[in-house]
Amino acid sequence: MTHSLLNQALEKYASNEPESDIDLFSPQYVNIGKFDIRYVRYEKKNAPTLVLLNGLPQSIRMWEHGWEMLCRHFNLIAFDIPGFGLSKAQESDMSPRKLSQVIIQVLDHFEISKAHLIGPDVGTPIALAAAIEYPDRFESLNIFDGPGSYPAKMSPILKAVINFGLVRWLAKGLNKKSVMATNFNTAVKDGYHSYRPTRRAIKEYYDIAFDEQAHRCAITFFGSYPKDLSWIQTRLKDICLPTLITWGKLDPFVFVSNADDLSKQIPFNKLVVFDNASHFSSEDAGEEYLNLITHWCLGDYQHL
Repeated sequence: MTHSLLNQALEKYASNEPESDIDLFSPQYVNIGKFDIRYVRYEKKNAPTLVLLNGLPQSIRMWEHGWEMLCRHFNLIAFDIPGFGLSKAQESDMSPRKLSQVIIQVLDHFEISKAHLIGPDVGTPIALAAAIEYPDRFESLNIFDGPGSYPAKMSPILKAVINFGLVRWLAKGLNKKSVMATNFNTAVKDGYHSYRPTRRAIKEYYDIAFDEQAHRCAITFFGSYPKDLSWIQTRLKDICLPTLITWGKLDPFVFVSNADDLSKQIPFNKLVVFDNASHFSSEDAGEEYLNLITHWCLGDYQHL
């Protein structure tokens, strides 16, 4: 059943654009602390540094669409958050506050003193926790499509996974195959309004969605939200970093009203909503997002 699901996704949802013979996102790993972290690095001297996180159930291939443009202006490091994408973790590692420490370890490993941090989806609470605990390591934030307060305004199924241990137990056990299939469909179809992932991305997202350890880690991460999102919410007002909040107006999973809530609580922020974008808004918005984040990190963030 699952292989037919992959073939169907490749046929229906893959981009028609030809793929390059060179795969810039071919998995490579670096050992940092207790983790083997999948990453992509582009070094550009005397340029601002961007740290790009990934969403769920995606990987850093979510940045394929904009990598070439970002390389023109920035020093880049993109990495799969442990427990998500192709970076492995244990369930005991899975909470925003714990994983925020990995960002600092990555910065230290690559000898990056300060960077612009971009956190989509599950990367949003992780990025916020990093900004709260390590503000001196960042120039600015860009957060989108993920929760930053509790209770977040989310789809009923996500709220059930977050709030009820029985639902998480079933999602890891009796119902795991159906949940994995739902996650995969989200990654390739339901999370987009118009964007079509590459064939490489779809194949990678399939491997991630049906990896049992990654699946268990993701469900456990959701279970950490009541505690960690409550902690984050009480500290949003103390965030001193310029923060760009971007969102897809059509997001069916983490509703756009979360963007308004975050904008009201974070002191120095700019809010941009993309009218024709869904949950994976950076890809759906395309050049509109890329132009916005480029101008933001090249200096607009300094004018809040």
